[in-house]
Amino acid sequence: MKKQTNYGFPLFSLLIRILFAPLIIILIIMLIETNISLYIIASIIVLSITIYVYFGIISFKKRFLSYRKQILRKMIKLADLKGNETILDIGTGAGFLAIGFAKSIKDGKVYGLDRYALKHDDLKTRLHSFIKINFIGNTLSNAKRNVKIENLEKKCEFISADLLKPLNFSDEYFDIILSSQMLYCLPSEKRLTVYHEINRVLKKHGKIIFFESKAFMGWDIKELKNHFEKRGYQINIIKDEEYKSRCIFLGQKL
Repeated sequence: MKKQTNYGFPLFSLLIRILFAPLIIILIIMLIETNISLYIIASIIVLSITIYVYFGIISFKKRFLSYRKQILRKMIKLADLKGNETILDIGTGAGFLAIGFAKSIKDGKVYGLDRYALKHDDLKTRLHSFIKINFIGNTLSNAKRNVKIENLEKKCEFISADLLKPLNFSDEYFDIILSSQMLYCLPSEKRLTVYHEINRVLKKHGKIIFFESKAFMGWDIKELKNHFEKRGYQINIIKDEEYKSRCIFLGQKL
């Protein structure tokens, strides 16, 4: 039996489902206190748990994965791949974007960079980041496991790197740079450093393709747009029809 990939699960969705659990417990207690037969109580309990598990977890994870695949297909289409591109995925997490693009190239290579470390930050900063970086299982160890399962190790490499420091790649190294809901997680005072590195390692006529929230907790997509437009990029922001608060940010370096 083939091992299953794990590309992470949204924390906020899990928390909502945990909040529903006490309601089921309260329902069970209320039923026990009534004069309803044990058979009916047992039937209601089994039905409630079945509905909770299916719609609350199994069905949602399928819908969420379907949505992510839909965004991935849009990003791949916007990339207009030739098959030999060198691609960078910053904040790769469990490697969903990187592996998805690796499947779509023939002779190129995708690098996924990430590092999640908050141990040196104060409690307020760690809590703020924890809220924003809201995926369970969104780790490089999962990315490395996933790429083995997908048998794409020759096309896809995952590297632990501090994204707030200069990237260990030469100037104009990449044809395409990707990201998915990572840039808004960066400290506001550090974003310009990351933008500068993105511009430095991207080839002339290369593309940046980011899936981001339009605005969230001090982040605004206009900041990103203004920065790269000033550097001569041609920018197009594509709305997400399903989630109005998100968009795909496409930029081409001229």
